[in-house]
This record gives sequence, structure tokens and C-alpha cells, in this order.
Amino acid sequence: MAAADNGVYIGIDLGGTEMKGGLVDLGGILLCERRTATPVKEGRLGIMRELKAAIEALIGEAGGRPVLGIGIGSAGRIDPRTGKVIYASDNLPGWSGTEIAREMEEAFGLPVFADNDVNAAALGEAWIGAARGCDTFALIALGTGVGGAVVSEGRLLHGIGGGAAEFGHFILYPGGHACNCCQRGCLEQYASGTALNRIAASIDPAWTSRILMARCMEKDPRAVEAVDAFVLDLAYGILTIKNMADPEVIVIGGGLAASADIWWDKLEANLKKLSSAPVKLARAEAGNYAGIIGAASMPLINDNKRTGRELL
Repeated sequence: MAAADNGVYIGIDLGGTEMKGGLVDLGGILLCERRTATPVKEGRLGIMRELKAAIEALIGEAGGRPVLGIGIGSAGRIDPRTGKVIYASDNLPGWSGTEIAREMEEAFGLPVFADNDVNAAALGEAWIGAARGCDTFALIALGTGVGGAVVSEGRLLHGIGGGAAEFGHFILYPGGHACNCCQRGCLEQYASGTALNRIAASIDPAWTSRILMARCMEKDPRAVEAVDAFVLDLAYGILTIKNMADPEVIVIGGGLAASADIWWDKLEANLKKLSSAPVKLARAEAGNYAGIIGAASMPLINDNKRTGRELL
């Protein structure tokens, strides 16, 4: 067996709260996982220190198997050609301008690739999740905010500055709620976990989004009305994605997907009412590991490009 055939890739999923990493084999199997809090209070230096420590620990876990490359999915807008952070919010203070790929290549002497964390999750879903076998698909990630990714003909769409597929900043209601992107009325202000927490508190100051969903299951009319409005807004956003990207399937992931049993049927019913064109939806399957596995696929995809093979 050639050394490369027994090799592994390192994938890192870097968020504002937690840094998750793992070793992934050539079949997309996560062999081990490492999690640690992201030291955001220490800024860029602390984040880089912990990132290097995570990679060092994972190299140690390889047990003699060759590490063939490193992929990093990070919150923020990332230039995938250079692996540089174009912009990151205060969730990762001081992270803007960081040349992640270059600095990690210098530290470890391995090929390193970096991209946005939602793009990484889309690659994970393409490799071992709900988008397996799909050449063109979209992922919408419903969490604290709303993220997105589009794969078209087997390639991630990035735009000129890494900002393609920012579904959360589609303007849903012109002049609506102010968004942290400086626009008003963005989808993120109506169909995210943050939005649901705001809506829940407007019904009862003691309510959170979790309580809202629980009350909806109990048929509390106030909660049902609020969830119905959330689902309708989400349906409008999904139709915009459908009309923009014409994907084979739209994969729905993120933390809010955990409550999908409550609202999935409502969403599909709304889509049928709003459009005569069928919209195929799928729940994300790779779950919390999508970002790690997708990040690990970045150097593998690059290897495959050189050898003429395909991953997606």
C-alpha cells in the first residue's frame, strides 16, 4: 500500500465559541476529534496559538499515518485562493487580515487550505452527507445567523471576495429590522436563532427560541403564529435560493435544524403554495461533523484536481 493510500487529512472547524478538529481518512471517515474553546478574549494571537496546538495534537494522533494536508473552515469571509481572512466580525476579534493558510504552512510544512466555515460544511455534506452524488446544490445554515453555500457543477461559488451565497443577507423586507451588515430587512433578522429569540421574548420576556418551539408543539396559539411566520419567511428565502442557483437539492443545516420536526411539514406546504416549480429539500446529515470533514476535504480536492479525479 502506498503511503498516500494510508494517509489522513486534518480538518479544523473554527468558530467564535468552539474550535473543532479531527483526522479524516480518504473515505471521509472521521477517525478522531478534538474540541476546545476558542480563546476569543486573547484575540488573534490566542486564536492562532490554539489553532497550532490543535493541529499539533492531531498530528500526534495520526499514529504514524502520513498527514497529507490541512483544511481550515473559519467563520468570516475568506479568500480561498490565498487562505486569507478578508473580514471577520467581533466574534473573532483581530481575525481580519490573518493569512491562515500561509502561517500554518510555515508552521507545519504541509499544504494548507482555508475557506468559510459554511462552505466547509457544504463540502462535508457533499462528501458524506445529504448532498452525496449532487453536482449542483445549496446549503442554508440556520443558526445564530443564516449562512449559505452553493456548489455549482462540482465547484463552490466564492465570488470575487469570498462573499458569494450570503443567503442571510438577502433583503426580505425592505426597510425592516436593522442588520449587523448595515442593511435592513435581511432574511437573518427573521429566520435565524437570534431572530427567534427576539420573537419569543416579544411574546413573553421569559421565553427563548427553545421555549417557543416547545410551546408550538403544545399548540399555544401565540407560539404557533410566530413559528408560522418564521416558516413563511424561510420559505421566501428558500425560493430566492432556488431561483438564483437552480440546485438539485437545498440542504438545511445549522442549530435550528434540530427543531425541524416541528416546522418541516409547514415549510414544504408553504413552498408548494408559493411556487409551481418543485423545490427539493433535505436535512443535513453530517451534523456537527460537516465542518471538520468538509475542511479536511479541501487538500484532497486540490490533490484530485492535479490527478484528474473528482471528490464531489
